[in-house]
Amino acid sequence: MEGVLRTIGNICLATVLVGFLAAAGQAQTVNALAGQTVAASGEKKDYEAFDLGELYVKGDRIPAVQGMTQVSEFTAEQIEATNSKTVAEVLKYVPGVIVTTGRKNEPSVRIHGLKPDKALVLIDGVPYYETNYGSLDLNSIPVDNLARIEVQKGVSSVLYGPNAISGVINIITKKSTAKPSLNARAEIGDYESRRLGISHGMKVGKFSYWLGYEHLETDGWYLSRSFDAHPTSVQYGSGRRATYRTYVLENGGVRENADEKTDAFWAKVGIEPTADSEYFVNFHHITREKGGPASLMDNANRVLPTFSQLWRFPRYDNWGIDLSGQQKMGDRITVKGKLFYHDHVDDLDSYSTPDYVNSYATSRYKDKMLGGSLLSDIKVAEIDTLRLAYNYRRDEHKDRALETDPFSKAVSYTGSLGIENELNPTKNLSIVAGLGYDWFQVTDAPVENKRKPYDDHLSPMAGVKYAFNDGTNLFGSWAKKIRFPTLSTLYSSSSGNADLKPEKSQNYIVGVSRGIGPWARAELSLFHYDITDLITRDTPVANSPYVNFGKVKIYGFEVAGEIFATKDLSFRLGYTYEDASDKSDGRVTDRVTGIPEHKIDMTARYAIPRIGVNLDLTGLYVGKMWGQLPTPASPNAESLRTSDYFTMDARIGKTFFNKVELYFVAKNLFDKDYESEVGFPAPGRNLYLGMKYSY
Repeated sequence: MEGVLRTIGNICLATVLVGFLAAAGQAQTVNALAGQTVAASGEKKDYEAFDLGELYVKGDRIPAVQGMTQVSEFTAEQIEATNSKTVAEVLKYVPGVIVTTGRKNEPSVRIHGLKPDKALVLIDGVPYYETNYGSLDLNSIPVDNLARIEVQKGVSSVLYGPNAISGVINIITKKSTAKPSLNARAEIGDYESRRLGISHGMKVGKFSYWLGYEHLETDGWYLSRSFDAHPTSVQYGSGRRATYRTYVLENGGVRENADEKTDAFWAKVGIEPTADSEYFVNFHHITREKGGPASLMDNANRVLPTFSQLWRFPRYDNWGIDLSGQQKMGDRITVKGKLFYHDHVDDLDSYSTPDYVNSYATSRYKDKMLGGSLLSDIKVAEIDTLRLAYNYRRDEHKDRALETDPFSKAVSYTGSLGIENELNPTKNLSIVAGLGYDWFQVTDAPVENKRKPYDDHLSPMAGVKYAFNDGTNLFGSWAKKIRFPTLSTLYSSSSGNADLKPEKSQNYIVGVSRGIGPWARAELSLFHYDITDLITRDTPVANSPYVNFGKVKIYGFEVAGEIFATKDLSFRLGYTYEDASDKSDGRVTDRVTGIPEHKIDMTARYAIPRIGVNLDLTGLYVGKMWGQLPTPASPNAESLRTSDYFTMDARIGKTFFNKVELYFVAKNLFDKDYESEVGFPAPGRNLYLGMKYSY
């Protein structure tokens, strides 16, 4: 199979190059449908985005606050063009977002370089995270059931509540249209990679439903052929009694312990009694197992009596259900509500040697989240809209280090009450002011006599937007954001601190956007974060517990644009510049880990006339990024960073009979050898062949 895929790859690569050279010499009229989203096959969509999954009440127009910050969207059609299989894969192509993969084979999704727990992640407006750490593996969410992914960066509405210092990621699923649909996919790839999916939706009168199933499986992935194997030292025990053994943890070829298997089922059932009301039930169940490739840095992997960083996840399961509804009440008031429940269980097996044969310890996490939200739009006057929101949830976390141990338990409650006013004194000018009251309380702690914190804070926001008659938009916004401590930082047995306070940030956005006729549009925006009370252990005190010690300033800008050169050829380009400085007292360096100075995202699509072949190229450049720096706790630590890298993916597809598409994909087309995180080599060139059926 590998030889067949490589041969097809060479043919398709030649086709890609010839096609784009031909496109460069053409001069055709601009696509009149440039703003209309169509499926990859050229057919109109057979689904709609689930509008109750939006972060606001569905009304006559989108709230102005959505246009006062940096917002990036990835539609299902754009996802298909990149052949991304999971949400994390999609997000690495979003301007201003960095996705790296390291420990536990888990992607770290960072908006403007801030750690994953600093973003609020939602599926159809419902929080999605693991209650102990505040984030979940976004590779656990396949993408075929998704209508789009929306990323709000820096400043967001106070109506969404706390824990969104870096922004909000909302994953919006599909729902059916009046046209019945049936979609199926089968894909194979290098080293026994398989992808299967099927979905069906229908709307009959007031009733509609959508069902979907996806299966992802791989025995691993190929490293670059330029990868050089080397021995790695593994630490056994801790302190002065620690000993070290040397292994070659990675020989090249297929990445060791990188196998994964995911099964995901989605269901949506709803009724729309009138044009002013709709009610839906959503359900998802995701089961997963995966390996966790080891770090190739010396002494980065520890093997302790009850825990090891040579590990696997034999179980990583999530399921959730939510009830969503919206009702218009008279001419001026619309109310939207959600009730939701989310359950997460994972097991982690620890191994003493990198053959991953005999596990000597299994830890388990069990999480439950129950909550709801209530939003309302009140049209006070033709130029004035008042919005209210109430959010509340209960988080429960249980864990045990060994199967023979009892579970420890922690329970917390998080709530918010937000009020936001939108004033439109003229058709060109919008002004928004909001105030959120956020609170956090722990009621059960895993350790007796530990403090159970209660904190509350006010979170203001303000923004303005002006639309000129020539299509130019000026916008700016400011918000004070907070992030409450996680249960892990409060109660970790080795480093928890029950006296922690919330992390705080002052966020600023200023920008301009404009459409340039029907053939181009562009946006430039500047951002600034002033973050204080960051929770960290990197303090002047050795072996310190977590404390509110960190101070970081981040500023930069984003440029994004689209060009529809001809009716068949289009380009997208995004550039992000960031400058981050550590301003903590007693710091050893001003540098900050995990934030590259430069990032470039680019895509090109060419629909070859006459033969009906679609060519998609996706390029990604990420600058050098610090992965390890000296800190007050470890002033002699070595400074380590990744090299910069550029990768290119290619997809070529041909549709037959308007229903069946055959496609070929080359990921990391030039087989670049690079690390997205220090010590963790990224995939080299991997090839895939697939077929989609749409009816």
